[in-house]
Amino acid sequence: MAYDSIFSKSFGQSELKKLGFGALIICFIMASSFHTVLKQHVRGYCGNQFHDFTDVLIPLYLTSRRFHGEVLFLVADKRFFWISKYKPILDKLSNYDIVDINKENNVLCFKRMIVGLRAHKEFAIDPLEPPHYSMEDFRQFLRSTFSLERESVTNHVCRTRRPRMLIISRRKNRFIKNEIEVSNMARSLGFDVGGGRNRVEYIIVIQIIPFGAELWAKPYFQLPAKGMKLRYLEYKVSLNESSLLGKYPLDSQVYRDPGAIYNKGFIVYHSVYLNNQDVTLNFSRFREILLKAFQLVQC
Repeated sequence: MAYDSIFSKSFGQSELKKLGFGALIICFIMASSFHTVLKQHVRGYCGNQFHDFTDVLIPLYLTSRRFHGEVLFLVADKRFFWISKYKPILDKLSNYDIVDINKENNVLCFKRMIVGLRAHKEFAIDPLEPPHYSMEDFRQFLRSTFSLERESVTNHVCRTRRPRMLIISRRKNRFIKNEIEVSNMARSLGFDVGGGRNRVEYIIVIQIIPFGAELWAKPYFQLPAKGMKLRYLEYKVSLNESSLLGKYPLDSQVYRDPGAIYNKGFIVYHSVYLNNQDVTLNFSRFREILLKAFQLVQC
């Protein structure tokens, strides 16, 4: 639904000069049925799935969900690929087309405006803080958005379908160097491995934690998964599976004490363990995790 055909009236600069303050009065009346306008930016790390959710979508949910669609999003730096990617979520939060204010030549008048987004912490929602939603509420919102009917695996599904495993691949760093072989192993154990995330709910999260990254992994992925009431498994990469092996002296603090590197600050920690590491999974070790996951989805 176009915003300018329903709830607002725009006046150009020349019209405002001609009509004076009365134009603003008329404009507010025209927008009186409109609940709230929310102004935000689509920038930064957008395109990275983690940051898409922690920096934009979860804060947008916290800020706008209470208006039940009667909210208009004004954005700066509109990225069409991003808007298209998350259109189902954005359409669930607002009943109206998104407005790119960088391309607006007219003056827009609204009854109320919220500038910026509400956020609690990284990839998380604190139910004790307003508006008192939870990560489980956010999961239910996503299930409703994508029309996911099942909350758990049913007997019928167990009998008729192989469990589906989705590998969220990385390309620049922290990627699985033997991902194809890992996928083939998962298929041999009884999983369907592949893309297609639409209308599919994954109920078990397996986090592969790079060597030395435990302190970073828990708040950003383990706690959010458990907050959504998802079953959670983790695989801690050993030094022998990490590309860090051989980059530093054997007695380096990088190997001996990742916590000490963490205490030097996030930039240093990130440059060592997150931005400078890939992994080659040990088949025997990772097979045990996959078998455990397979058992969890059996009825």
